[in-house]
Amino acid sequence: MLLPSLISLRHPISHVPTPEDIFGSTLGSIFTDDLQNQHGDDPDTTIVYKNARYGELEFCTADVNGEEQRRKFAHYLWNAGVLMGELVGGRAIQQADESEGWKDGEWWVSAEEEAKWAMRGETVLELGAGVGLGGVMSVLAGANEVAITDYPAPPILKAIETNVAKNVPAMAQRTVTVQGHLWGSTSSPFETVRAHGFTRILAADCLWMPWEHENLAKSMLHFLSASPCARVLCIAGFHTGRAKVAPFFEEVVPQQGLAVEDIYEMKADGQRRPWAKERDGGREDIGERKKWLVVARLKRGHVD
Repeated sequence: MLLPSLISLRHPISHVPTPEDIFGSTLGSIFTDDLQNQHGDDPDTTIVYKNARYGELEFCTADVNGEEQRRKFAHYLWNAGVLMGELVGGRAIQQADESEGWKDGEWWVSAEEEAKWAMRGETVLELGAGVGLGGVMSVLAGANEVAITDYPAPPILKAIETNVAKNVPAMAQRTVTVQGHLWGSTSSPFETVRAHGFTRILAADCLWMPWEHENLAKSMLHFLSASPCARVLCIAGFHTGRAKVAPFFEEVVPQQGLAVEDIYEMKADGQRRPWAKERDGGREDIGERKKWLVVARLKRGHVD
């Protein structure tokens, strides 16, 4: 199973499919050397995420205005977000049709590792949420409280609110809030009241802007609970280049008072390999690179 195979697009009734639409929707499955890693962009098209445990969930993307909002790329769902949804949502207890899912204990992670991504009973913050998939899945998986945040632009936050309303049962919606948050900011009412208030922080595909790494880490540390069990769960694709991602883990995380508990690379089909800050002397093939994501758990660093 490939991550893109969990995603399909549902166009408006008035939409007439073109050959490009049909071809584009199957590229990732047919030509795995050119794996599709972004989904959506058209606010009139529904992204359908097929989860083995919770069924089909529907997400809209933001109808962004202007270059500043488009540069946030919150109007896409990325494979890192899909994998985040899989891991925090947890595996299906019973798979009715094995051809549609994982067989005999095979899954993205082992049962022992799955427990480290479990959301039941946690207070969860999602940073750079995009469509809010990680936050929505956390609610469905039993989190006590979830705050879904992204760049404070009305179209981006409105799309997340719509996705929460569509996918979260009415009785559980009281546990969810949608907030605007600029990474590194700590002075808004939400940021002040919820300082050190979250036992789990999610960040999917938030590392493609190296100039924001320090601010992102500051937000993580600001919101992360002082509990020794609190963790930051971070997933990022290499489609924008490994050189943009690696400094976050190698330099910024320790500098800002966080520590890497576990880190590895996972392919879009579930294969894994050790983390490497550089591959092939910096000449990593772009097509191959797009198939891989870095998966990490962070904790508070030791205080000397």
